[in-house]
Amino acid sequence: MSSFADFLTATERCADQARTMLGFEQEKRQALLSDDMDRLENMIQAQQAAIMKLESLEKLRLEAQEKAGYHNLSADEILKLLDDGPDKESLARQAGELRQTLEDIRFQNDSALEIARMNLQIIESLATGKEQNERQGVYKPVQGSGAKFQGTSSFDKKY
Repeated sequence: MSSFADFLTATERCADQARTMLGFEQEKRQALLSDDMDRLENMIQAQQAAIMKLESLEKLRLEAQEKAGYHNLSADEILKLLDDGPDKESLARQAGELRQTLEDIRFQNDSALEIARMNLQIIESLATGKEQNERQGVYKPVQGSGAKFQGTSSFDKKY
């Protein structure tokens, strides 16, 4: 097998691992949406293992890239050096798929982080609201109104 073929194989393995990681990211987001903390914990552990595997695969890919004579070059720079043909087409396809997968991972991760932030804000709001309600009560008399009460809820009619 040629050094360039080894490089293509290593790149494909990285792309496969990134697709696996995208699945974990999607599962993590679903676990957050369904508030399934056990599932979330399992996904985070699986992600950590997947990240370590990707780091190992990326190290092997960089070694294969160097052996192929493309030390410190980006995929685009390598593609510019290659003659048209199956090798160039294969690398272009793999690089494109890898970029798209990484973009999808980034989107899923950002979405999961936003869901987690919203969940924390809701919890904080409920905790803060509960403390205030315990101190002040939900309803309080309107000053000088006798029997009228003003609610603190957004559903209450304001006087």
